[in-house]
Amino acid sequence: MAVLVTSKSGDISACRAAGEFGADFRQALLERSVSCRSEEAEGLFDEACQALETLAAANDERVARLERIVDQTAASADPVRLGELCDDFYAELYDHFGCYGSAVAFYHFSTHFLHALAGSLHRYALKRLGPSGKRLPDMMPLALGPAGRREFSPFCPLQVALVFGRAANGDLDEVSRYCDILQEGFATCGLRVNGDIALVNSSWRGSLPEWSRRLEQGLARGKRRELVELLRWADHEALLQTPAMEGEFRALVLSQLQQSRRAIGDLVSRLLDLSNGLGIMGGWRLERGGPYSGLFRLFEHGLLPLSATVTALALINRVDAVEIPQRIRALLVHRALDVDAAERLLQSWHTLNELRLMREREMFPGRDSAAAMYLDVAALDEKTRLMLREALETIDNVQRRVSAAYRVVEE
Repeated sequence: MAVLVTSKSGDISACRAAGEFGADFRQALLERSVSCRSEEAEGLFDEACQALETLAAANDERVARLERIVDQTAASADPVRLGELCDDFYAELYDHFGCYGSAVAFYHFSTHFLHALAGSLHRYALKRLGPSGKRLPDMMPLALGPAGRREFSPFCPLQVALVFGRAANGDLDEVSRYCDILQEGFATCGLRVNGDIALVNSSWRGSLPEWSRRLEQGLARGKRRELVELLRWADHEALLQTPAMEGEFRALVLSQLQQSRRAIGDLVSRLLDLSNGLGIMGGWRLERGGPYSGLFRLFEHGLLPLSATVTALALINRVDAVEIPQRIRALLVHRALDVDAAERLLQSWHTLNELRLMREREMFPGRDSAAAMYLDVAALDEKTRLMLREALETIDNVQRRVSAAYRVVEE
């Protein structure tokens, strides 16, 4: 059902999922109506139509509530009020996920909200700066990590960097103050802010020429630590709409990463070292001690290998797409994946992210990101366990494709 919900976004399997759902739904109704009299069968079909209409109306009402909170967020510039709206929004959004189970819908609305929040905190920062804020160059905060590929939730430590226009030396102090205020604002809203990959860290902010120089020099040196940090830019998205700067920066970053054999080689090497969560004999790799003994690490064994695999293929094939599902579709177009592999990889994305959000929903309003990423495989129903196993096997198979594709590039 989750893939069906994404049909408007153009997922590869959307048409097939819609067809299968329609056929299964029709067959179920026919089986129930086979022993009914004509008037009873008519009533059954009327009841089914009414149930679908009720479900659609309930979804419309939930979406309207989410959109109202986003509008209120965009209109406010008070961090305390924004924090209240943040709590209300994610309570509604996890409730929506609990009803419909769509990771695509969750991430769509979460990204929409995060952009509205960033815009309001930007206005708040300018207000705090007063007249000196008018001397600021063009500012473009960017999200990296999960938020940078539109997979943000309040359980994710928010990673934010900054690109700004040309600034006089005297204005750099104001840029620093702006970053402090913006970071403080995100924290006041209750979001977990990454302490290292942060715009308050001078190594994660700079002008376009500075970022160009950092990329060129870091990739040329080829030191693993630098490559790891620079490769984070494979997942990024602007939090404020600055079209000219955003397009120029994205083209700059991706072109340099795509052309760097050292960077892609390092990513592929680290990718092949990741576990796929299954042992040699096909058993689950579970924690053997500590507070999560007997549980499955969903991030390390599933979500991380998935995103790294698709990102590596995207860089090798010079695909520029923000979201993982978009990258999978583009890789199909580039013939880097065949239809079967693309569909399986897409379904793996749905399976893993639905399990992730299911765990987060169970723990919300708490924000313990570590505990949320541990899964009790034994508590899953048989169908879900099978889907998880198939997702992990698919990722393992595609990882081998990445290695082969990289060797071709090297040759």
